[in-house]
Amino acid sequence: MRTLVTILYWMLSVVIAALVVSSAGYDFPEAILMGTMFLPGALAAKYLFPKVSFKKRSEGILNVIYIVLAILVLEYLLIYATNIFIHNQRMGWSGNDYYRNHYNMPSPGIIVNPVFISILVSILAIGGSLIDRWLTVKHPEIETPVTFCSMRKKVTLLPSEIVYVESCDTEVIVHASDGRALHNRTPISQWEALLGPGFVRIHRAFLVNSRYAKPVSQDTVSVADTRLPVSRKYQSQIKDLIPNS
Repeated sequence: MRTLVTILYWMLSVVIAALVVSSAGYDFPEAILMGTMFLPGALAAKYLFPKVSFKKRSEGILNVIYIVLAILVLEYLLIYATNIFIHNQRMGWSGNDYYRNHYNMPSPGIIVNPVFISILVSILAIGGSLIDRWLTVKHPEIETPVTFCSMRKKVTLLPSEIVYVESCDTEVIVHASDGRALHNRTPISQWEALLGPGFVRIHRAFLVNSRYAKPVSQDTVSVADTRLPVSRKYQSQIKDLIPNS
């Protein structure tokens, strides 16, 4: 179901982008083709921005700028290449010089405006993220596996198999339900964005799976027989996310 809903969302996104693009003078099939060119940027934004860490604020801001610039360059290349393709197709269909001289070829115009590209790509990416969150909340039984590297080996786990994530200086430890402690260098803030609303941040160093968490006191939570501290900053948040807290 998750795959079907995701596919339907991105198909709808193409149609929406095509409707916007058609205002520049493209026929609907051409607009569909042009609208499809915004998907790579939207998908890149959806998956790359949550991975940006602001542990070092200046470094995080620079990474955001680099991603934005890379997406803009990618979109410019795709849009211009598609526009040239459409132009060549129209010239091939014309079959005579009169058509070539009198047919007005649509100009990308606003489509290549960086603000327009940024807004459209952002809307599509945010929509994709919201769909993922909705599926996670409404259909928790539908899980997307998480793949990461631990000790130079690729590991794949379902979110339900992750008990909690612990931040230890320059690395994190992913504690699995089978007892494994898997070391990884992805910052805990990125794990929080990756794993979604089923996981609760209880401390700057701990991110727990709410299905395994049981409150012990106002500042302590038991997670799979391990007691973890709850910092004051997160005490009010866990009451709504962890049952009986």
